[in-house]
Formats: sequence, structure tokens, C-alpha cells
Amino acid sequence: MRVSVVVAAARLDASLRRLLKSLESQTLKPWEVLVLAPAGKGDAAALVRETSLNVKVIELRRDPGPIRARIFGALAASSPLIAFIDSDCVAPPDWLRSLVSDVERAGVDVVAGSVEGVNLDSFISRLQERSLISPNPKHGYKLLKGDLGLSLVVTANMLVRREALIDDEVIPPSYGRFGFEDLDFAYRLLRRGHRILCSPTRVGHFNRESLTRVLKRYYEYGRGLPLFRRRAGGCTYSRAITALSYSLIAVLAAAATLALLGYAWPALALASLPLAALYAYHLSRLGEGGYERLAYPLLDLLLALTAVAGALHSELEFLLRACRRTSEEGWSYPQDPTRPILQVASTIPRSSRPMSRGHE
Repeated sequence: MRVSVVVAAARLDASLRRLLKSLESQTLKPWEVLVLAPAGKGDAAALVRETSLNVKVIELRRDPGPIRARIFGALAASSPLIAFIDSDCVAPPDWLRSLVSDVERAGVDVVAGSVEGVNLDSFISRLQERSLISPNPKHGYKLLKGDLGLSLVVTANMLVRREALIDDEVIPPSYGRFGFEDLDFAYRLLRRGHRILCSPTRVGHFNRESLTRVLKRYYEYGRGLPLFRRRAGGCTYSRAITALSYSLIAVLAAAATLALLGYAWPALALASLPLAALYAYHLSRLGEGGYERLAYPLLDLLLALTAVAGALHSELEFLLRACRRTSEEGWSYPQDPTRPILQVASTIPRSSRPMSRGHE
């Protein structure tokens, strides 16, 4: 079975070359590797020369967002199966063979794999790997139909039948660099009748090693939550994450109010509830990480609050846009409730001519 690998990369750098090296070692060789990257972000000709793979570099004139870049690559591919992987990942030798085996055995259109950090010599990297709100999913075999439930599905490790992508309804509007775009994409696939098999087949991921960079990324995750809630309102995952996020704010706001009113001990007890839940989670897993886990709850809470701050930022933007539009249109002209508040470009950009092996 032929498989094309599609990689959406921010630049043609050493991380991408490391990924290509791992793809050269696959027991099931990829038919082709399509790399989507912004124009001018590296030497495409050199990248093609350095690998034994059939690599095609498609340079984009503007950034369409990760999902749209991947789908653009999939539509340019020539295989019936498309494997997505991130440029900061590495693939174990049996990665493609395992995904193809999963899709054929289960008879599904999509397999969503797992992600495992590989640079675990860093404390911050280990935190992301073991956090209650880790961005790296670890799946057992589970079949999704109609809804995501509480399953975190990412396109950093995914195999899709190409025919499932030839459908405008599965392509979400771009989230830019904000989070939840992968989940929106997966939910759209499910709503169109495609089944997703969650799989333990893993890729290795090089986690961020700077707390500042991690906090920035979690803030971006949060910025995408209100978009996801509006675009996938019926999704269980969307409802659950929204409820948990705003419940955290409600608990802390209530605790602050009690403190201002002079009820110090009730305020402290209420504020400690989220931390107590996080400690219960990590204390039950001391065998995986040892006493280092005692520091994780405080950092988990910091990550959660950072993500919620991002979500509140987006909510405020929505509110201000709605108020501005109402003011401009006047109260006598009701706003069309189906009209989106945030307009996002929905067209895939034109690309420069693909550069592949043998064309320099």
C-alpha cells in the first residue's frame, strides 16, 4: 500500500532534516514526502539533495494554518493513504507499517496515533509529558464514531485516507497559531461519518525546554478554545474543556471575593480545591517520575491559568467585535445570528512550484 507523508514545517531546518532521517529508516518506505513551508525559510534544493527519499518541497506564499497546509499537501500527493507528522517529531522504524496495519485491520478512514516526548533529560520537557493537561496524547485502541468524547486527537501523528480529505466540510477555518484546530478537524471528520481509530502507535516529539515557551504555547492553546466552542458547539470535548476552564476562574474569583470580605480561611479552602485535585492525580502516579511529581501540581495550575487567560482574551475580543458591530449597524437593525463574528480566510494559498528530487 502506497503512503505519502505530509509535513507542515515553519522552516527548512535541522529539526526537519532529523525527521527525514527517521523516515529513511522506515520498514515501509514512504512513496513520497511532501514538505509544506513558507517561502524563503530555508534552502529547498539542498534539503532535496541531502535525502534518499522522494521529497517535494511546496513553498507557500502565505501561512494558511497547520491543517490547511497539511490538506493542501495531501491533495498534491499521489497516494491513497496520507500520513501526517510534525517537523519536530521523529518516527520509529515501524511507524508507517503500524499505522497502515491499524487502518486496514479496523477498516477505518483515520488512525490517530500517540505522541511521546523524547528529550526527557529536561525537567520542563518531563513536565509536559506527565502533566494532567499534557498536549501529547497516549492512546490505547479506541474507536471514535460521531463524537470525540474526551479523546485528544492530534495531527502530529495521523493516517488518513486521501478520499476523506476531498470534502470542503472537513476543512476548518484557520485558527492561525492558536490551539484546538486539530480537534476541530477531527470532529468534522467524525460528523461527516468517518470513524477514527485511536492507536498506541507512537512518534517521538521534542518538547519545549523553556518554561517561557511552554507558557506562551499554552496561552495560544487557550486563545483557540472560544473558536472551537463556537465552531464545534455539539462536541463533548469542547463542552467539557469549556466547563472546566471557566469553573476554575469561577472558583478562584469566589475565593478572592471571600478574602476581600474578610473570610480568609474559607477563601483559602476554596482556592486550594483545584490544587488538591492536581495533587491527588500526581500523588497516585509517584511511580512514574518519583518525588519530582510533587512540583507538578503547582506548574499544572500555572499552565491551566495561562490557557484560561488566553481563552478570556479571545472571549473579550469577540465581545468587543460584537459591540462595535452593533454600534455601527444601529439598534434598529438586528444582527444576523448566523453571521460569524470573526472572519477568517478560508482559501488555501497559491504555492510556488514544488521542488522535488530531480528538479532544481
